[in-house]
Amino acid sequence: MNDDSTRLREQILLALRGVADPEIGENIVDLGLVESLTLEPQLASLLLIPTSATCPMADQIMEEAGCAIERLVPLDWRVEVDMDWSIGWTPQRMAAALRLRLGWGDGPLP
Repeated sequence: MNDDSTRLREQILLALRGVADPEIGENIVDLGLVESLTLEPQLASLLLIPTSATCPMADQIMEEAGCAIERLVPLDWRVEVDMDWSIGWTPQRMAAALRLRLGWGDGPLP
């Protein structure tokens, strides 16, 4: 990955911190919903995971994440955002500071 791609990736992840899961009220990066972010020539591909198998806000989260990315990439780029329903979310995916704030601390998690 070259310097421009690295910088763009960092900018996208920062922008995704502005996208919140509406049910939890926390950003999707710190919640651990970002499974992967791939940058290829003229393509930004984001793979998310839901917090539950019946996540009712998945479409809204995907739409907001896609808009956040579109604001940063060149106009001729394609942005793809998908949700992988086969990956189970667990509190271990959250940023340590968020786990602490939500009361899960650093000990065993449910």
